[in-house]
Amino acid sequence: MALPAFWCTAIAKSLSGDQPCLLSTWIGGRNKEKRPREDATSLAVWKTNHTVQLAETVSRIMADGWTCAVESFFRVTGQTAILSGKADCIAQRADSRPLIVDVKSGQPRDSDVIQVAIEMVMIPLAWESHSMIFNGQVVYQTYDVQVTPAQATELKPKIVTLLKQLGTMPRPEASPSEVACRFCDVPDSECPDRFKVETAPQQATDLF
Repeated sequence: MALPAFWCTAIAKSLSGDQPCLLSTWIGGRNKEKRPREDATSLAVWKTNHTVQLAETVSRIMADGWTCAVESFFRVTGQTAILSGKADCIAQRADSRPLIVDVKSGQPRDSDVIQVAIEMVMIPLAWESHSMIFNGQVVYQTYDVQVTPAQATELKPKIVTLLKQLGTMPRPEASPSEVACRFCDVPDSECPDRFKVETAPQQATDLF
């Protein structure tokens, strides 16, 4: 039986609570089918903004003497699960610790920092260079957030525990909510609970 395969961003959202429904991540690792997006135009705009911001960030980093590998895919296969991801930029310079950079054009989320920390932990495993240590950076439109090796190391046991849990546990119960369901990719056939949230009528009261 094939191992469940999870994407780095999904694991980051589960760890941070940005995606509070564990079922969403559990199914995402086992089902290639995705729910059709209702906001396709917004997604296209986001991709365009992200591409522009990434190009500007890479140009700025290279101007400081770094070499940059852009959109570097990685994959780590464990005994219970597979984790894949794509780092926006991996920058290296002879006199500095290598740097993993992720650019975010949307509103800041806790999962942004956790995503970079996961990449800092997992890319050395993917490269079979376990002693390699990265710095991390999340680049927003108006400011940057630094992620230290110590922060990534502190998070590592939680990453490993969640991957083992998601890789071995039976199907969890859904935890539908507006936050959990709004951007969930799980197809409707796999989670009818979504409709209870999305179609819930707005209630009125005369108390205030």
